[in-house]
Amino acid sequence: MATVLVIGSLMGGTSAAHAGTTEIPKGFLLTERAAAAGPVIADEEWWEISNSLSRQLALNPCRTKGKPRDGRVAMRTITYSNSAPSGGGEQLVLYRSTRSTQAAFRKLRADLARCPRRATTKSGSGFGYVGKPLRVGDEALSVAGHFHKRGKRDREPAELGIVARRGAALFVYTDVGNGLGAGRKIVNQAKKMTKKVCGLPRVCG
Repeated sequence: MATVLVIGSLMGGTSAAHAGTTEIPKGFLLTERAAAAGPVIADEEWWEISNSLSRQLALNPCRTKGKPRDGRVAMRTITYSNSAPSGGGEQLVLYRSTRSTQAAFRKLRADLARCPRRATTKSGSGFGYVGKPLRVGDEALSVAGHFHKRGKRDREPAELGIVARRGAALFVYTDVGNGLGAGRKIVNQAKKMTKKVCGLPRVCG
């Protein structure tokens, strides 16, 4: 899991795309309609919608705490879980400029290299992430989270994630407990958001 990633922008460009007054419209996220409707099976499914700017990114390899101060101006996080147990999430973060978004993406990429494995017991067991470049948006990562024990990681990932940047927007899709088959689903979600987010003012312009 100690893979060091060096990833360049796939589409280039560092011009500012000021999003200082941009808001995320109600119902904009791909899973928001389902989340607003609530659980199909009561006490078996749980949805949460949050517009808090103080949340960490849904992918947080170093378990960073505290309120981020990275230039974000709007944010919406949707989380889903069920009694299986499994779940997932969708997160959209708008920044004041493309440069701020690039910096946030670089920090996450660096955290993946800096904290590839987090030991949770004295025996060395724990959980950690590994990532690889993905051709989505301006730049993106495909991330897999694995349990590990005594230096060996489980073959099947326990968590999958996609983090992508498009202009002044950063978006994250995660899936927990559904195996490798969920990978295509969250990649497709990220691709859809890559196009959709440019409909917001000052994000891709």
